Amino acid sequence: MMMKNVGSRALVALFCGAGFSAACSGGGAVNIGNTAVIGSQLSDYAASWDGYAEAYTFTPDGSDRVRLTISANGQGTLEVGNLALVAPPTDPNVGYPPGNEDTKETPTPPVWEGVLYPIYGAQVQTNRIQVGIKPNDYYAAWCALQTPFAFVAETSFDAGLPGLPGLPGVEVQWWAPVDGGAGAADAASGTMMYFACPFPPGGVESNAGTAAQMCDGENGLWGQAVVPVDCGKYYLCNSMVCACTATSCTSSPAMAVGSPPSQYPVELDAALDSTGKTLTGTLALSTDLRVTVVLQKQ
Repeated sequence: MMMKNVGSRALVALFCGAGFSAACSGGGAVNIGNTAVIGSQLSDYAASWDGYAEAYTFTPDGSDRVRLTISANGQGTLEVGNLALVAPPTDPNVGYPPGNEDTKETPTPPVWEGVLYPIYGAQVQTNRIQVGIKPNDYYAAWCALQTPFAFVAETSFDAGLPGLPGLPGVEVQWWAPVDGGAGAADAASGTMMYFACPFPPGGVESNAGTAAQMCDGENGLWGQAVVPVDCGKYYLCNSMVCACTATSCTSSPAMAVGSPPSQYPVELDAALDSTGKTLTGTLALSTDLRVTVVLQKQ
């Protein structure tokens, strides 16, 4: 009898050593296959999130609310504040939104209320999700209504300007619009650039000097007849909210496919808590402005 019990104990030990966990668990199932840490996969963040920014409010309503939606493949949107979504633009020849010309300032704050900002380049690194945002997506629909205009420049634009290639600190000597006119330059002799307006920001150099670009109604190019320009459109064009190719315009900056979130003007970098229901991180609105956001899974 003693020999049989010893043999039974030895057999049970053999089963346990061979990985038969169900026979050794004392009645509870043991899962040894799922070792993924919460927040280590993009799918862990797939949800609708709602929360707030700490000690910061958004323009123009002054709300601190932040909402984020993320799908399992990393697509989604960021929305701040409580305002209703801004109506889409319908007229490419006037500024957006209506009344923008009254500000007489660069029109884009870090992010505005009333806009669903697409998120870009979603990725997970060291159990943190990172996504990029383009503030000028506020104007994406307005830019899409624009007809690109081509200009030739003697040198490239400063690389710091949105959506345009070039070298730092290089000034531009504009030659002419490519579509003709007095003194129009050969496109092959300079750098081709495209704009959402029939003039480049900052003025046009010509034989007669710099053509005035005035918000009180008229613009001249290379001695051509002046044409009326809506003040709101002028400010948007001069602020370079659009990036254009030969065939279309979109919001600036023009980003290469696969660009990491850190290369976008605004970046969200956040981590989940141990329950997977609270997302806390930093919304980097600029190099000098970083805001803590706390979001709850809905």
